[in-house]
Amino acid sequence: MTRPTRADASSVPDELRPTVDADAGLRTFVPWKRAPFPAPWTSWFGRHAPLHLEIGFGDGRYTVRRALARPEEDFVGLEVSGVSVRRALRKVARARAGNVRLLKAKAQVAVRQLFAPAALETITVNFPDPWPKSRHADKRLLRGPFLDVAAERLVAGGEIRLATDHADYLAFSRSEAERSGWFDPFEADPPPDVFETKYALKWRDHGKPLYYLVLRRNDAPPPSTPPIERPSIMPHAFLTGSPREDLAFEKQVVPYAGGHVVLHELTRSLGGDGGDARWLVRVTVTEEMLDQQLLVVVQRRADRRHIVRLGSFGDPIVTPVVRGAIHAVTEWFCAHAGVEAGARNY
Repeated sequence: MTRPTRADASSVPDELRPTVDADAGLRTFVPWKRAPFPAPWTSWFGRHAPLHLEIGFGDGRYTVRRALARPEEDFVGLEVSGVSVRRALRKVARARAGNVRLLKAKAQVAVRQLFAPAALETITVNFPDPWPKSRHADKRLLRGPFLDVAAERLVAGGEIRLATDHADYLAFSRSEAERSGWFDPFEADPPPDVFETKYALKWRDHGKPLYYLVLRRNDAPPPSTPPIERPSIMPHAFLTGSPREDLAFEKQVVPYAGGHVVLHELTRSLGGDGGDARWLVRVTVTEEMLDQQLLVVVQRRADRRHIVRLGSFGDPIVTPVVRGAIHAVTEWFCAHAGVEAGARNY
């Protein structure tokens, strides 16, 4: 592997500087990947107040009920479904619940990136996907890696509160919590509104039993898991020479930094920034914490060199495997397009 070099930050063009939006959380729907890490929740809510997180808020009815019942506290919701986010945003707007922020994000990475140690009073997980097949157990949320991060983000005595209709998931979560050493699990009576959520009503109508488990944070010191640091210079490389026009492309899977970079397809785009033709490579990066969809751009600059850089699509979090996407595309162009790599900055 070619060892990358580092650029002088003072000479880096604007397109290679990451975008940070200090006001991202002033809106109900937070564009969180552009937020500071960790996020300044007290500034965004305009006060110091107990902060609660709900993972998988569905249509938002439970989130809104809690926020209205406790106007002196603040609530953040995570959801991966765009349809659910849209419905929840309408409910928040109609209720005028100013103490709610909603994000479209996966829990494992968002909890790590957005919350400082001891920032959260509670984490609520209502009816998560149980991933019932044993071969899919590593996709379940409440297992060791997430519990390690959550333990550091919760205050002493803070709680993870789980509602589920799946007895095996209940047992799995209890076992993982006990194994972690950071939580004391116990079953408890849920707040009445928990079983009035969309999924709870659905399961109850089908005659399924519903369970409620609390994982209370104990005094054992958890491991430190800081946010992934946002780079001061986005990863990139320079190519010398003109790429051939008759490029033939096949899907590639490249191992990198404990994960994988998947190069799916190559497209030539006419026009674009500066009017020059450019190449777009659609990429997936997979790693334990998250999967991300990227566009890697290869574009000619005024000095006639070509730059390989991340496109703004998706606002990627720059992990080591994302840096590997720049490496993989650079190597592919050197091997197939008749160009040579100059400075590599990833």
